[in-house]
Amino acid sequence: MLITGLIFLSTLMLAQNVLNDTVYELSQVRITSSRLNNFSTGLKIHKFDSLTLDLNKDLSLAGLISTQTPIYIKSYGQGSLATISFRGTSATHTGIYWNGVRLNPPNIEVEDLSLIPSSFFNSVGILHGGSGSLFGSGNIGGSIHLRNEPDFRKDKKFNICVSAGSFQNYSASAGYEFSDGKWWSGTRLIYHNAKNNFPYTNLEDKIEKRQNAALLQYGIMQDIYRLIKNRHLFGASFWYQFTDRQIPGSLTEKQGDATQKDESVRALVKWKKFQKKGYLTAKAAFLHNDLHYFNPDTITVLMIENKIKTNTLTGEVLINHKLNGRFILNGGVNYRYDKCETIAYKEDAVRNTIGINASVLYLLPPINWKADINLRQELYNNSWVPFTPSFGAEGKIWKFVSGKINISRNFRAPTFNELYWYPLGDKNLKPETSWNEEASLIFRLDKNPDKFTSDFIITGYNSVIDNYILWLPVTADMWMPKNIQKVWARGIEIEENAKFKVQNVNCKISFAYTYSRSTNREKTGENDQSYNKQLIYVPEHSFSGQATFVFRGFVFSYLQSFTGERYVTRDYSEFLPAYNTGDLQFSKTVDIKKKNIKVQFEIHNIWDEEYQAIQNFPMPGRYFRFLINFIL
Repeated sequence: MLITGLIFLSTLMLAQNVLNDTVYELSQVRITSSRLNNFSTGLKIHKFDSLTLDLNKDLSLAGLISTQTPIYIKSYGQGSLATISFRGTSATHTGIYWNGVRLNPPNIEVEDLSLIPSSFFNSVGILHGGSGSLFGSGNIGGSIHLRNEPDFRKDKKFNICVSAGSFQNYSASAGYEFSDGKWWSGTRLIYHNAKNNFPYTNLEDKIEKRQNAALLQYGIMQDIYRLIKNRHLFGASFWYQFTDRQIPGSLTEKQGDATQKDESVRALVKWKKFQKKGYLTAKAAFLHNDLHYFNPDTITVLMIENKIKTNTLTGEVLINHKLNGRFILNGGVNYRYDKCETIAYKEDAVRNTIGINASVLYLLPPINWKADINLRQELYNNSWVPFTPSFGAEGKIWKFVSGKINISRNFRAPTFNELYWYPLGDKNLKPETSWNEEASLIFRLDKNPDKFTSDFIITGYNSVIDNYILWLPVTADMWMPKNIQKVWARGIEIEENAKFKVQNVNCKISFAYTYSRSTNREKTGENDQSYNKQLIYVPEHSFSGQATFVFRGFVFSYLQSFTGERYVTRDYSEFLPAYNTGDLQFSKTVDIKKKNIKVQFEIHNIWDEEYQAIQNFPMPGRYFRFLINFIL
C-alpha cells in the first residue's frame, strides 16, 4: 500500500505544503528518508506535485523553478548558464542534492541548473532556509533535493515523450519502470538539440538573431532497488550526462565562437537495514565532472582554453532509533573527499571533510506539536569549522491555524577557486558563518477535502552572514577574494494553494510572493558606496501565480510571473528593469485500453516581454513548444 507522509504523520498535524517523502508499507517495513522530513522541523518545505512535474517534464531544473516559484534564477539565456538566488543569498549558499549527496562542484560550489533535466526525477523538493546542521557547508539560503522514490507495487510503465519548439528546439525523453514486489528498476533517457537562435533587439535598437547559442545534450539515469525479506534494502543509482554547448557573448561583445563541454558521471550505492524501532543505513557515492572551455579568438595570444576536472568520493553511515513513543534519535558520520585539477591552480586542490551529526526529535501528540534539536560538527582538512546547531518546533495553534519556528547556525567553507586561484587565491580565508531565524503561520481549510482545500502560509525570515567572501579588484584586471563583508538578509514569503472542484472540473489556484531585502552592513573601505544597499542581482519583489483546470483528460494551465528590478552595480548606478512573463499550457490525454497518449501545446512569454535576467544577455520573446507523450 502506497502511503504519502512521514512515519509519525498520523499523530501530527502538519499544515504546510510539506516535502512528503513517498513511503512504502510492506508488512511491518516502511521505506522512507531519514533527515529531510523527520528532522527539518520548523523549516518551510515545498514539493512539486506529480501534475506539475508531468506538465513541465521537458524543462530543465532551472526552467521548472523559475516558472513555478518566485525564486530568482539568474540565467544567461536559453540553453546557457543558470544559477539560483535564494532568500537574498548567492548561488554558493544553495545546496543541490541527489539522493542526499551534494552535487555542487568544489571548485565553485555552484551547480548549473540549466544542465539538470527535471524529467530524471519523480520527487523534486525545495527546503527553504538554513540547514547546515543537517547537511553541512553551503546551506545558508536553502537547498534543492532530487530523488527517485522506488515503488514496490507490482507494475510496469513505459513512456516516451518527444517535443519540438521555436528556435529549432527539439528534445526526446523516455522512461521505463518495473517492479515485481522485490525488485524495482527505473530507467530514464534524455536527448536535447537546440539552436536557440531567437531574435532580440541589440544596443543599436536593431533586430538580430542570437548566434553561437546552440546546445546538444544527452544522458541516462538508472536506479535499481532490491528488498530482501522486508529487512534489507539495497539500491544503486547511475547518472551519466554530456552537454556540448556554444557560449554566446554579451550585447557589448563581438560575436565569438566560444564553446563548453560538460561531462558528468555520478554513481551511488546504498543499504538500509530495518529494525523494530528504527533503521541503520549506509551509502557511498562517486561524482566526476569534466568541463572543457575553449574560446578560439582570432588573435592567437588571446585564445583561452581551460579544462577543469573534479572528483568527489563520499560515504555516510546513519542510525535512527525510536526511544519510546515520543523520542526519535538520529546520528551519524560522513566523510567526503574532493579534488580538483585545473591549470588555474599551481598546487593540489584537495579537501577532506569529516562530519558528525546528532538529532533528537520530540513528539507531543496530545497537543499536536513536535520539536527537534540538530547538532553538527565538521573537520575540514584537519581544522574544525564552526559548530552548527539548530532548533525547530511546529504544530497546531488553534483549529485550522498552525505555526512553525526554526533557529540555526550555518556556514560555508571557501571554494577551491577562492583558496587556490593563481596568483590571488587566499588559503587563509575563513568560512562564512550565519545565524538564521524563521517563523511561519499556516492556515488550512480542509473540512471537505474532496471539494475544497486551502493552505495559506506566511513566513518571515532573517539571517546575518559574517565573513562574507567578496572578490575585490587589486588591479584593473585582477581580483582577490576577501572575508570583508557582512550581509543582512531578511524578508517575507506569502503563499496560497487552493484546490476545489466545480462539477466535473478539478481546479487548482496558487500564488507565491516574496519580499527579499539583502544589504551590505559593513564597508570594504572609505569609498565603498555599497553600504546598506541591496546586493546585486537580488530582486526585492517577486511573484508567481498559476491557475490549472482538469476536465476529462483536458488540462489547461496559465502561469504569470513577476520579477522586480535588480541592481547590477554595488553603488546603485545601474539596474535592470522589472519584467512580467506569462506561460500558457494546454494538454489532452486520450486513453486507449491500458495505453494513453498525451498531446501538449505551450506558449511561453505569451506577452512577448523583452527582458534580461543578466545585464546584456537577452532572453527570448514569445515562443512555442509542442509535445507528444506516449504512456504504456
